[in-house]
Amino acid sequence: MAISSALAGDFSFLFTELDQHVEILGGFLPTLVTIGGSYNGLDLIPGDLTQIQATIGGGYTQRKVFQDPTDGSPLLGDFFTFDTWQARWNLKFLQGFGESWVPEKDLVTFYAGYEGRWEKYVDSMVKGELRSSGITSINFEQQTFPVPTFDNWKGGLLTSSPVFTDLAKDRSIIATIFYAGLRLNGMADTGVTCDGILGDINFKWAPNSLSTDRISYYSATFNLVGSKTLYQKQFSNGSNAFSIVLIDRANVNWTDGAHVPVYAQGPVSLGRKVRGYNTYSFNTQFSVVNNLDIRLSGPDRIFDFMKGVFPRLNLFIDCGYHMGKYFNSDIEGSHFLASTGAQLEVSFMDFIDLGIQVAYLLTPTKNAVTPWKNVVLGATFFLDF
Repeated sequence: MAISSALAGDFSFLFTELDQHVEILGGFLPTLVTIGGSYNGLDLIPGDLTQIQATIGGGYTQRKVFQDPTDGSPLLGDFFTFDTWQARWNLKFLQGFGESWVPEKDLVTFYAGYEGRWEKYVDSMVKGELRSSGITSINFEQQTFPVPTFDNWKGGLLTSSPVFTDLAKDRSIIATIFYAGLRLNGMADTGVTCDGILGDINFKWAPNSLSTDRISYYSATFNLVGSKTLYQKQFSNGSNAFSIVLIDRANVNWTDGAHVPVYAQGPVSLGRKVRGYNTYSFNTQFSVVNNLDIRLSGPDRIFDFMKGVFPRLNLFIDCGYHMGKYFNSDIEGSHFLASTGAQLEVSFMDFIDLGIQVAYLLTPTKNAVTPWKNVVLGATFFLDF
């Protein structure tokens, strides 16, 4: 995810990442930003993009862990919530090959780079306050618990946990990650219409020798997105009045290693990819998911100064499966998860999507007693894919 604007000559400004803290204005205020620049002056293959990107940023976000710190067995309600200060820096090389059927795009792009991270873990900003455990009691009420601290969760075992080695000792890490991948560029995306396919296969490696000695992992991901605009009605000026887009994603991931840090577990956890479940939950070596959206978009240029700002309703159904060992443990497990729901959003330049999400958990693993308690409300900041 990136947005860029042209500067002088071959240089462009990059705005690559935003994140939020759910306890700060309900997650609607960005609390982490990464920015940078790109250089297109190289021309290794005439007619194809050659680009170097450099970005830097940081911020303050929330994390959770859903495993017992002693043996790594999964937890349902007694999870741990904490906060993290972060700094990130990234150097990336991209080279295009061939001409896509989509104008002004290369058919395939190879990319490789280096990412550095510094993180400092601290007690949650809402420590001691009551929050939902995600479990429904036998009398149909949501159970709550006070948000713990590093020192009192599970008797303070995190300080010497073999499962969360990145959270032990001084509760800070420095990570070095190398990555490479291939991207298929076959999607014509205007925000309100979307047609074609996007494919991406990538590999990440964080060696112990170049990171804090409590980090060592690798991750391989395959992602494929296909989309078709089913209907569009335009105003006389050519702007969108109403459109319907069908879009589907398939995602497969394998992540493993001696010390998989929490930051690397979040994006690959099945709980992150099946909407309505908790990010960082259902976190095993292997996961596969399918996400299906029907996206209904309204006018994208009511006023000239608001071009690219438009309302959008996403209707979704997700299903996925995970299996293998829970990270940093010998405990094995598997689950099938499914959910359906809707997201009502306002899209800004098809980059930020602010709104609310209502998800119904079709497989009530999180809220486990009554089907009418399986409705989960949340905020959205971006499209999920």
